[in-house]
This record gives sequence, C-alpha cells and structure tokens, in this order.
Amino acid sequence: MTTSTSLESSAPDTGSPLIIELWTDLGCPWCYIGKHRLEQAIATTVPAGQVRVVLRSFELDPDMAATPVSVPEVFVAKHGGTAEHARRMEAQMAELAQAEGLPYSVDRPAANSFDVHRVLHLARAHGVAAPLFATLQRGYFAGEVNPFDDEVLVQVAADAGVPAQETRATLSGDAYAQAVRDERAEGAALGITGVPFAVFNGTHAVAGATSVEGYATAITQAFGVSA
Repeated sequence: MTTSTSLESSAPDTGSPLIIELWTDLGCPWCYIGKHRLEQAIATTVPAGQVRVVLRSFELDPDMAATPVSVPEVFVAKHGGTAEHARRMEAQMAELAQAEGLPYSVDRPAANSFDVHRVLHLARAHGVAAPLFATLQRGYFAGEVNPFDDEVLVQVAADAGVPAQETRATLSGDAYAQAVRDERAEGAALGITGVPFAVFNGTHAVAGATSVEGYATAITQAFGVSA
C-alpha cells in the first residue's frame, strides 16, 4: 500500500521511495497497534510520496481451526491458564489500543486467517490491499466485522473494489495459497517468529510493535543508507 503525507519531515528526499515491508496477521492485536504507530511515524517523518508500505502475509497460527471460537478459548488453548486470565489480558490490550484512539472489542471471534491472507493477495492484484486491510483490521478489532465469514469478507472486499465473483472464486478454490505460504517462508528465512515485523528498504528491521519514535528512527536510518 502507499502512504504519503505533506507534513514537515526530518528525512531527506532521495527521489526514490522508501519501501517498508510489513509482515502482519489480521488477528494479531500487536499488529493492530504497531501498524497504527508505523503510520504515525510515516506521517511525521517521510516526505510526501516518498514511502510505499507493502503488506506481507504471516500466519501466526497456521494450525488454527477455520471454525471461529472466542479469543479467550484460543488463548487458553495456546498458553494455558484460565479464561478469566485471558479476559484480563484482553482488557489490558483494549486499554492500550483505546489509549491510542483505536476501537477495541474483547468480544471478537478468532479463527484461521489463511483465507483472509488469500483475499488480501487478490486485493493486491487490484491495487486495493491497503484500504481492504485497513477496513478489515479496524472493523475486526472494533467487533463490527467478522472476517471469517465468507460473505462478510466478500462484501468488505467488494466495497474496497474487488469484484465479488473474484473473491468468491478465490475462497472456493486455492488461488493465492502458495503466495501466502511463500511470504510466510520468506519471513521465516529472515528470522521472523512473530509479527508485526517491518523491514525498511531491506537494510533495517524492527521486530514487534515499537514506539512511534522507534519506527521514525528506523525510517530515518533507512533513508540515510539509501541517500
């Protein structure tokens, strides 16, 4: 996706865009917060038209079932403990997100994200991966969109500009399946074990949802290398 601003910038205008590859997974709360912080860093650091953010697929749990269950159920299955502990952890995440102005519902479904990634690859082919992902991510964490319902996914994709018949055909077949696997493998080859993970012009990497200042530093350093 492409993000540009006209705000004052501390990074040099090199004449070529900064490429930020962002490995992410829709259901990851830290990806939600991290992407928001990255966007803030871009808005205050990068000259207009000087950055292109490319979303990369990284399933955190490829073995998760396709049938949605509650987030606490997933947490307990993966980490142990009790549902009450899981709800407390979710409440803490909600406070963090809401402090940054992001809606966050603790009553969200959780399921395998493979099909969501495949539809995002389809959207990339139509040049609308960025708005589709933004809508899905915000709607999902706000508790307003269930991306694991095929018809919901078809409608949200259609609203972003992806023909409904193409999304249905993708969901009913195996289109983009290998592309999703390949991007995860590419990330693993870089040493990625968790997301978000951002790579700046192939020279600097930031693991996890760092601060706005941390992202801004990586952007400035990457521009310095490419200048």
